[in-house]
Amino acid sequence: MTRTLTFDGPRAARRFQLLWVALTAGGDGKDRTAAVVRRDARLQEAFETISVPAPQLNAADPDRELRPEGGAVTLAQEDFEQLQQYTEKTPWIPRVARDVVDAWDWLSTAEKRD
Repeated sequence: MTRTLTFDGPRAARRFQLLWVALTAGGDGKDRTAAVVRRDARLQEAFETISVPAPQLNAADPDRELRPEGGAVTLAQEDFEQLQQYTEKTPWIPRVARDVVDAWDWLSTAEKRD
């Protein structure tokens, strides 16, 4: 099974930003097996196809941003699940709670294909 994440609409850039932060933070950073690292690499490559390098004003800023036209990525189910876990394990600050919940809800509606 695969899952397709389509980044469009007014919240697309913010959703991308949160997912990129979760991916690059690696969730809680535990359990870094070879299989996990390979999934990380596939996720990074997929997200890089719809993004561009972003100017960093400080170390907390993500280093990539969604292209203005948006885009879509299709992920293997295991990669999607890892990304979803990362979004749940990342220590989000309260200031972004509403955006994170929006991203979680959006992820749960990602198109499924067999």
